[in-house]
This record gives sequence, C-alpha cells and structure tokens, in this order.
Amino acid sequence: MMIEQVPIPSKVKVRKHLNADALFSSLKEDFDNIPENRTGNAEIALSDALMSGFVMFSLKEPSLLAFDQKRKKENAKKR
Repeated sequence: MMIEQVPIPSKVKVRKHLNADALFSSLKEDFDNIPENRTGNAEIALSDALMSGFVMFSLKEPSLLAFDQKRKKENAKKR
C-alpha cells in the first residue's frame, strides 16, 4: 500500500484579520460609527461604553462592578 504525499505550499498565507486584535479593532470602528444620541454632558464616549460592555461579557465577569474591581486590582499589581 502506497501513501500519497500531498505537496505543502512553500508560502503559507497568513490571515492577519483572523485574530482577537483584529476583531477588537473592527468592533471599535463599528462602535465609533454609531451616532451619539445621548443628551447632556456624557463623560464617556458611547463607543468606549459599548467596548466596556463587550469586554465585560467576553471576560465573563458577573457584573460591571466586578470587572472594574478586577481591572483596578490588576493595575495595582503592575505598579
């Protein structure tokens, strides 16, 4: 029984758009295009608030408060 060898391409195509950084960048660009309809003086840009929500759910934190506390704790360790 002969095993047929499959040729391996000499150059492997790298898909730079298929990684987490590209996903986050694309998501941020989409969030930046959402019109700002809030009234008053919003301190946090809508796109930043939406990114925070996305991060919170993607990190599986039980609440925004837990996410913020964890972030502060990790920042304190880096100092």
